[in-house]
Amino acid sequence: MVQIGNIHFGKAQTAVEPTINIIEAGILWDLMTARYKCLEETRLYHSFAHDEELKAMLAYGIRFLEDQVNVLEKQMSLFRLPMPYQPPKSVNRTENGMALNDRFIFTQVFEGCQSFIDHMAQASRNILTNDPLRHIMVDFLTSELSLFDKLVKFAKVKGWLQVVPVFRPE
Repeated sequence: MVQIGNIHFGKAQTAVEPTINIIEAGILWDLMTARYKCLEETRLYHSFAHDEELKAMLAYGIRFLEDQVNVLEKQMSLFRLPMPYQPPKSVNRTENGMALNDRFIFTQVFEGCQSFIDHMAQASRNILTNDPLRHIMVDFLTSELSLFDKLVKFAKVKGWLQVVPVFRPE
């Protein structure tokens, strides 16, 4: 019997259920909760954004996150892991005097993306038992790097990128 991922060749009675080790289960749980939080925050920021181009970028980010959440939910189900708290599908914005400007919103999203690149690199490096799960994490990392590139270009156009001054020793 040969098993590649969740596909089995040979006798059915020798097939084994997909498995992950305890560290991989923890990584999956952590990524699921992190993506839920990020999705909820991005929806909130979208509701407060004023700049139309920023709103379009945030809408793209919401779709990006929803796609990854769907993949992670399927993996959680496949391995029969309990699901963490899932945020609401929409944000009800209330006027409470909270002042969020577009540059602040962008900076929060940008720093979140930077942080998640590190998070995904570490997850990819630590998933050793389950090859298909590691491939998902590597794909997420590649997608996150592509998103980061788009955010850098967007910030340059808007003038929102914190560029470190050039050092000129005298």
